[in-house]
Amino acid sequence: MEPPTPTITPSPVPATIDSATATPTPTATATPPPTPDPDALLASAERQLGRLTTRAAGASLLCFRHADLDADGQPEWVALTHAEADPSRVEAFVLDAETFYALEPAHPEPGGPDVGLGEYPVCDVEIRDVNVDGVPEIAIFGHARDNETLLHLFAWDEDGYIRLGHFAGDAGVRFADADGDPEEEIEVGYRVRGAPELAWFVVHTWEEGTYGWTSDYYDWYFTARPHAYPTHRPDYAVIAYYLALDDRDLPGAYALLDPTSRSAYDPWALGYATTVQVRAGGVHTVPGTETASSARVTAMVTAWDNEEGVIIGRQWNVTWTVVAADAGWRLGAAEAELLQEWDAVHWP
Repeated sequence: MEPPTPTITPSPVPATIDSATATPTPTATATPPPTPDPDALLASAERQLGRLTTRAAGASLLCFRHADLDADGQPEWVALTHAEADPSRVEAFVLDAETFYALEPAHPEPGGPDVGLGEYPVCDVEIRDVNVDGVPEIAIFGHARDNETLLHLFAWDEDGYIRLGHFAGDAGVRFADADGDPEEEIEVGYRVRGAPELAWFVVHTWEEGTYGWTSDYYDWYFTARPHAYPTHRPDYAVIAYYLALDDRDLPGAYALLDPTSRSAYDPWALGYATTVQVRAGGVHTVPGTETASSARVTAMVTAWDNEEGVIIGRQWNVTWTVVAADAGWRLGAAEAELLQEWDAVHWP
């Protein structure tokens, strides 16, 4: 049965309004959140600490965090504990009223140590909406032997906390804005064993409910300058060339070009007058092309140029012929294919 249609009687509208006597409509103001009661907060922390001590017997408390983790308007407690063992391990829990959740770390690699969320007693926690889905994430950074940094990312999912991702790298793990959109990417760094000056970063992007590998690039592992450019392998020489360009060390980049085939310095340098950033990834020597005197090396190069106040991004597939010299490998002729070009409105 359809509900009856309500009858609306319009109010009479006056022909004129006296502005001197008209009553203004009050403007609605947002109600500020209530100020936390310190005594109630302390009592809540002490009660939850007692529950945590019973649950995580033998472990020491590293820190407590108080935040709304499931977007229900009521804050929960995040607790990190550290247990002395061999190896020692960090664990994390969420205490929501009378409910207790353990944040489960990723399983260790076969034969590897089980360090939980980290091996050393460090409290490095961020609580914020990383992937802009309306629910805050719990990002727990940890550290383990061999200079390894860990990141476990958790979020509320209907009736519990799920692990959205687990990342580990010996050159650091960090949030970054790689493409200018609201969602943050996760960059995982790895040391380049053959060239300790270098690090390789893999960019993971949030897509369709998970983090996936979308791109990679090389950077310096050490921030101190001047850098020593590694040229003892053909692919390292190409990586060093683009890092020198990104550093705006044009003389250093020019020195990595083959003296027998490079153009004069001034017109060459002028070609990079508008370049503001360069990144090279996917660098590798083409199989079967390396000899004692030459090799072919391919790279996926992304460059951003400031052209009349507009940042233009371009991605190139570049193949270099690299030649051996007394001082190391040098870059000779190059073949470049433009893959895409765009206005970098949200240039990172």
